[in-house]
Amino acid sequence: MNQISAAPDILSNISAMSSAMWAYTSLSAAFELGLVNELGSPVSAADLSARLDLEPELVDDLLGVLVALGAVETRRGDGAESYVATPEFETFRAGSLGRVTRAGIRSDHLQTADALSSARSGRLRSGWSHSDPDVLVAQGETAGLFRLSAEHVLPSLEGLRDSLERPGARFLDVGAGVGVISSELCMVYPEVAAECFEPNPEARRIGRERVRSAGLEERISFRADGVEDLNAVGRYDLAIIPQPFLAPPAFELGIERIRTALRPGGWMLVLALEVPVADPVAAAASRFRARLWGGGAVTADELIRKLEDAGFESARADPPVGGYRMFSARSSSVASAAEPLGERTVEAIRA
Repeated sequence: MNQISAAPDILSNISAMSSAMWAYTSLSAAFELGLVNELGSPVSAADLSARLDLEPELVDDLLGVLVALGAVETRRGDGAESYVATPEFETFRAGSLGRVTRAGIRSDHLQTADALSSARSGRLRSGWSHSDPDVLVAQGETAGLFRLSAEHVLPSLEGLRDSLERPGARFLDVGAGVGVISSELCMVYPEVAAECFEPNPEARRIGRERVRSAGLEERISFRADGVEDLNAVGRYDLAIIPQPFLAPPAFELGIERIRTALRPGGWMLVLALEVPVADPVAAAASRFRARLWGGGAVTADELIRKLEDAGFESARADPPVGGYRMFSARSSSVASAAEPLGERTVEAIRA
């Protein structure tokens, strides 16, 4: 009896998720077809259909989804109806944030399609192992959100701005992907040189091409290393590490090695997926995504405790941005020699 009474709620939840999925697919299609690009000024559905060589009915339905999402509003004048991006959506429609938004949506669709294909063939495993350039570039472009966070977080980190503006400033980008974060930082701070640790050969190839196109090849280098290969002492002013993409033992070893590799008073940033506990479905989805990426999800309290246990000071969590949360922690202002890892050897981590 309980199972029967519970069925309608489950079906309603499934139906709601299906509707959300198709709405998200519609938004993705609107970006990919170029429809979103045309909405900076009022335009009629007929004009959109002609410009983009799309079926009028398809344009009508896509616009209907965008209006329902609050991304587009309708206007009437001279007896005709036109469509234009809402002020709230305009920020995410064009420019650098538009590219990040489109990349994030594309990355979601490509990765979920791959997860379904892997599950159907029994190949679904945890760990980031993508080699498809489209996936690597799309996921890499989402790192453009770093600029949003950095605008608020970096100036609040004591002494960091002065360090990054000095000649010889160095940045360590762990799990750099295609190097978006390093590129963003180097464009803001002309004195910074970045070292990208990225084991994925396809990501390194794409990253080097992008760096050359941006004219940053003299300041950004790529190494075929994981964080377990890091053995520097007092080399970097700032480091970043993406927790969801690293198996827990590798992450814990990594933050220990980064602490040693930072200059006295240097800062480390940790990117993690936000787990919104007030929304059980969203929280469960974040945990699953983090598991597929290899690192699993951790709470803010757990992550701060790991940072403190590794010897960092001033560990804190900043507000989430775009489904991610940034953590910051500082190395001691007193220089120290590299510490032995004891039983936590690199061989054990790789095993």
